[in-house]
Amino acid sequence: MTLDRTSSAPHLHPAAQWEQHLADQDEGFLLRDAQAQIAGLVLHRSPDGAVEAGIRRWPAGTAPFAAPADTLCHFTRGRAVFRSQSGETLEIAPGTVVHFKEGWRGEAAVAESLEASYMVCAGGPAEHTPLLRDARTASPLKDWGPIPTMLEGTSRTAGILLSRETNGRAESGIWTCTPGVWRCEVTHDEFCHFLEGSCTYTHDGGERIEILPDTLAFFPQGWAGRCEVRRTVRKVYMIR
Repeated sequence: MTLDRTSSAPHLHPAAQWEQHLADQDEGFLLRDAQAQIAGLVLHRSPDGAVEAGIRRWPAGTAPFAAPADTLCHFTRGRAVFRSQSGETLEIAPGTVVHFKEGWRGEAAVAESLEASYMVCAGGPAEHTPLLRDARTASPLKDWGPIPTMLEGTSRTAGILLSRETNGRAESGIWTCTPGVWRCEVTHDEFCHFLEGSCTYTHDGGERIEILPDTLAFFPQGWAGRCEVRRTVRKVYMIR
């Protein structure tokens, strides 16, 4: 198990075992519910609080839910129904990805304790809530072409665009990449929940970050290094 917030790209593996890291966590990185029970773990939070990523839990029952800023949730456990004040109904099961847009308000009726990896960042309102089911197998994937900064081999990318603002920000979806070695330079903060595959990100400073299925990673703007994909990777992502 790994939880490293001091990394050049904070990461957690495996995400499903996040509770095993609670004993030695600073209180500021724990999420708590209205009854002061632990309800999640923060992987990254920007100094101004505008960007946050981690793991969140909802206990069984019905409670209000609001998204003051864009909030991407990749639900990994449990079942629930989210109902917005406008009457929209979102049925949630493991593998469901929801991009709650800025201003979403309503309630969550949780039938089975719910968990999700998440990222929060500035975005914008929308009339409908973008939703994708079965993140691991969702298709068809659109061909997004080869990685343009290849060092060895030819990695090709494909994916599903779930949501993106007109200015290109608050983008979310599914991304896949075939084997190869390439230069990686992060131009905007990116949150990743890797579902399949194996790769290594090596920062220009020498740090190696191993990626396996069920790894969460937050790559800050300006991160630079190389990526070696050994087995095709698939991830849920959000770009600030």
